[in-house]
Amino acid sequence: MKLASMRRWWEVWYSGYLFQGIVVFGLGGILMPIVIDDATKNAAAAGVVIGCFYIGQLLAPLMGTLADRTGWYRGFYLSGYILLGIGLAIFPFAQLLWFWIALAFLQGVGSGTTNTVASIFVVECRPKSEWDPRIGWLQTFYGVGQAVGLALASVLQANPTIGLLVAAGLMVPGMLLGTRGLPAPDKRHKPEKAEFSRRSHRPPRTVYSILHRYEGSVLTGVKHLIYQWRSKFGIYITGWFFIMLATWIIGALFPLLMKGAFNISYGMSSLYYMIGAIIGIFVYVPSGTLGKKVGDGWVVIIGTLMSLVSLVVLSTLTFIHSDLNHWLVPCFYVLIPIAWSPLIVGGTAWAARLATCEEGEALGIFNGANAIAAVISAFTAGMVAHHFGYGAVVTIAAVASILALLFFLPLIRSAKGASSPT
Repeated sequence: MKLASMRRWWEVWYSGYLFQGIVVFGLGGILMPIVIDDATKNAAAAGVVIGCFYIGQLLAPLMGTLADRTGWYRGFYLSGYILLGIGLAIFPFAQLLWFWIALAFLQGVGSGTTNTVASIFVVECRPKSEWDPRIGWLQTFYGVGQAVGLALASVLQANPTIGLLVAAGLMVPGMLLGTRGLPAPDKRHKPEKAEFSRRSHRPPRTVYSILHRYEGSVLTGVKHLIYQWRSKFGIYITGWFFIMLATWIIGALFPLLMKGAFNISYGMSSLYYMIGAIIGIFVYVPSGTLGKKVGDGWVVIIGTLMSLVSLVVLSTLTFIHSDLNHWLVPCFYVLIPIAWSPLIVGGTAWAARLATCEEGEALGIFNGANAIAAVISAFTAGMVAHHFGYGAVVTIAAVASILALLFFLPLIRSAKGASSPT
């Protein structure tokens, strides 16, 4: 990652986005399942709560559409930090399942809102030729945050209450940095595709007008996706769902899975995750550069193959018990967090290029597919682990990664053409 490239493509608000990486995939993602498991000793309960976090992210299409319609990008973006902070601060003091569920849902809404609007700031406020490098740097900062969060989790996993309070407090500097240099709504670029018809972005005067306009756009978007499920975008979203299913079914209850399937402690599993995340940091920007050269589709394929190899080997190791597992499991597991870098960079850009609706709505659908996969993964991981053990969870992930590859491969030729310089 060259300093000159960073100076050209990064923006100050990326530093605020870094703090969400610390709590969503770092402290919160690791410590919340531990809190629930310590209190309930029930993998299914942990899966339900984490699943509700991802259900909250299902509002990503709503947030993307409302941000597009109202032009209140800044407010929607910063609301994510507030919701995460509230949910994280109260979570360790809750004792009832329904309260954990509500707090997890609140955090999911916050995370999904910020993720969607952050992508909109890139693909709607910057020229198409700048998407790949800017998305690469945006995700690099998020990845740095994830690595920091995992490092903190490996230290604080013995006292998850303190860890979650630290995570909540980090939303304050995240907001302060996140307000600096955000693209202004009037800087939005007009779409480069004729079919991206823009509507008026004047703020509606009433809540009813917001909901009325949103309802029409959502129904139109759903019908559009149903009618064109065999289109390139529909096929892509299906493949993206399966690769996210493979990723999230491992990540939803990650510390519990590593301990249950491979007898690896919470602290060591967080350390292995951190190593993969740190390596992945240095893959974000090259993934964007590679996407400009060979096409975003090939970048997604590379990430999918990395996940597939990792999951097939890990699935095999759940049936083989030897001293070598303590060396083989971390060596192959780290491929999954590394693979996230090409997947999210290439995947975001590919979604925007293949979409046949407005970029904000398309990225909302993209993040929504991610969230649906995460919801199903969390509930499935909890129930399957409870009844059949964590080894079966890893096997399901391996099968899902194979299905994803089968959907992506037919799109490669068109993806290469779509990635050509314009």
